[in-house]
Amino acid sequence: NCDDADVTDLENLRKSIPPDFLGSGLKLTMMPFILRATALALRHHPLLNASLDEENEQIVYKEYVNLGIAVDTPRGLVVPVLRNADRLSIPRLAEELARLAGKARNVDFTVEDLRGGTFSISNLGAVGGTYSTPIINHPEAAILLVGRSRWLPVVRDGAVVPRFMMPLSLSYDHRLVDGAAAARFLNEVIDWLQSPGKLLLSG
Repeated sequence: NCDDADVTDLENLRKSIPPDFLGSGLKLTMMPFILRATALALRHHPLLNASLDEENEQIVYKEYVNLGIAVDTPRGLVVPVLRNADRLSIPRLAEELARLAGKARNVDFTVEDLRGGTFSISNLGAVGGTYSTPIINHPEAAILLVGRSRWLPVVRDGAVVPRFMMPLSLSYDHRLVDGAAAARFLNEVIDWLQSPGKLLLSG
């Protein structure tokens, strides 16, 4: 599934935060907001946060949201896990991302850092692409790829206006998730991203 989120209001909010507001050297990117929106949506769509136990032919539902973040390192792509992401505020998510970025630069991930993910997110926008088909990180049920946001002409109330649009691509295991469930999940992620006030105040 591919779709766009209108993140104009979110981008304006993000840019209004003074530099170093969250702490010295801590840059507020779009990623903490994306992580928060995804974690909240996964609470309401447990199939996308589940895994398939093929040996016992059972679906395993997780009572936690551990987000794997695909990171490009000097030694290749790794997916460190940000644990209990649904319990973290946007400032805390920003801190955790900065910590993971530091580990990526120094390539000092342990096996434990890479274990236990329930859903993965890949940021294609850092490379410069828009849509793609991300590969699911087995045994997870789905992965969300975020492309580079760009200004596009969009029709609003009969007028063409410039809006900042974020491309999103979702891949999922059809044995667990059908197209309708995937679309409902992606729609909720988009709704959170398009409602930054709600996103900031969410508990």
